[in-house]
Amino acid sequence: MKVRNIYNIIVLFFLWSVITISCQHNVPKDFPEINNAEYSIYHNKDEKGYDVSFVLSNEKYQPVAVVINKIEQKILPEDKKGVHYRIDVKAESRILHHFTPKASENPNGILFRTNSGDYFQKVNFKLK
Repeated sequence: MKVRNIYNIIVLFFLWSVITISCQHNVPKDFPEINNAEYSIYHNKDEKGYDVSFVLSNEKYQPVAVVINKIEQKILPEDKKGVHYRIDVKAESRILHHFTPKASENPNGILFRTNSGDYFQKVNFKLK
């Protein structure tokens, strides 16, 4: 009976290892580095939010969204100037009627679109 239990443990460990390795998403070799990732908080009479900025090392993969403090904001073409990005992430607005920020379960980071699908890169944004 003891040999059977050891055999079951070995098989379960092997299956767990295979599942864990197969579920990992590998980062492409030429994936851009994220530099100068910063954010600042703004609060005026009608809006609250975050001004997020970062610089990519190359333009091979395009970022499609940024997540800051559990709020996800799509990156628009006007948010980009070369490899420099500056995004206005609104948390609250009295100007836009029925505005609701998009909540995200992801930690702070940037969502990229790659050939094999979407890839989320965790980023440690620094408060300005």
